[in-house]
Amino acid sequence: MMDEKSLNEFLEKYIANRHTKEEHELFIEWLNTAPLDEVQQILDKYQFVIQRSSDEEPMLHPHLASRIEEGIDALEKEGEQAKPVKTLWPSFKKMASIAAAFILIVSVATYFLSSPNGKKQEIAVTKPTSKNQILPGGNKAVLTLADGSHIILGDAQNGILAKQANIDIRKAVGGKIVYNASNQLSANAPALYNTITTPRGGQYQVTLSDGSKVWLNAASSLKFPAAFSNKERVVELTGEAYFEIAKLSSPSVAGREGNRIPFKVITNNQTVEVLGTHFNINAYADEAAIKTTLLEGSVKVVQSKTNNSQLLKPGQQAMVGTQIQIADVDATLAIAWKNGYFIFSHEDIGSIMRQISRWYDINIQYEGNVTQERFVGTISRFNDVAQILDVLQLTGAVHFKTENDPAEPGKKRIIVMP
Repeated sequence: MMDEKSLNEFLEKYIANRHTKEEHELFIEWLNTAPLDEVQQILDKYQFVIQRSSDEEPMLHPHLASRIEEGIDALEKEGEQAKPVKTLWPSFKKMASIAAAFILIVSVATYFLSSPNGKKQEIAVTKPTSKNQILPGGNKAVLTLADGSHIILGDAQNGILAKQANIDIRKAVGGKIVYNASNQLSANAPALYNTITTPRGGQYQVTLSDGSKVWLNAASSLKFPAAFSNKERVVELTGEAYFEIAKLSSPSVAGREGNRIPFKVITNNQTVEVLGTHFNINAYADEAAIKTTLLEGSVKVVQSKTNNSQLLKPGQQAMVGTQIQIADVDATLAIAWKNGYFIFSHEDIGSIMRQISRWYDINIQYEGNVTQERFVGTISRFNDVAQILDVLQLTGAVHFKTENDPAEPGKKRIIVMP
């Protein structure tokens, strides 16, 4: 059993990545058996160690600890109400999920201490071997023009790529496509549709001709007209995207102000109608429901099959399956991917691995009775996948093996095990 002195020594070593495997196993054993109040004390101690290691950005770190503490409070409430299906909380002594929360906070600290704002060197949780190194995704996409021609955006030079409907299509710095916003399509002119598609392991940003900005996550596509009409703006989405919609009005007539031009996003099972707002849509085919999360403004979510609709307020999320369910959420979690993070908020391993599969373009296989426990924490999307797997594996709740994929020569797969 670890006493206060050995715990302090371990924390000092852990933050500097100088701990041994035996020391870590002893710590995990203590963490799984310690009373909750002692675990919270250790989180406070960990926060203190972090602050000492980063005197330039000390205010970042109380937020990290408080986030984990909030996660523990939420997990405690879950435990009190949970049905007895492999519960995480038999008597609040088996604290595997708190262990998960504690271990994952290391990666939050890693990101902040190695970010452009925090000028400290990176704290490496692990050093992946080159044999199984699987690098994260990046700015990769294919633009398909109205005539069917394709432009591979990752390879294209910055500058004007093409012209559609008298609008220049330009590749800008930093993985971004911009449609010149100076022209609109006349009411009777045919629409020329373009499609931008990101592969697994890709992401991209596009500024549409009306000035609206769209960030596409991995394995996603957006179909849109090169120039919008002055009656409505309609795009079609598969996968996930974050939208910042420009407010746009039709031309004034006889001194009267023009009407606001609505913007619609059509997915497989819903339509989102907006005027000007910021929101995220997750509409991957392998997810159980479409999630629309509103950050700013107002949107109406319409279920395609029933035509039922709900209005969203900022901080609300609509889940569309057989019906529309509305919940108050932390909307910033929905756009963590856009800001370079995986943020797991009580997510099961299946949800986590689907995100990893898309971003790292790697197949996932499950063996045995994989844990039903849920994980809390934040990890940079720009780590090698081995670092993310090691952090999850340190909780003791799940294990991984990375190997060549026999079904796809030249690629690797991750096997998830108990």
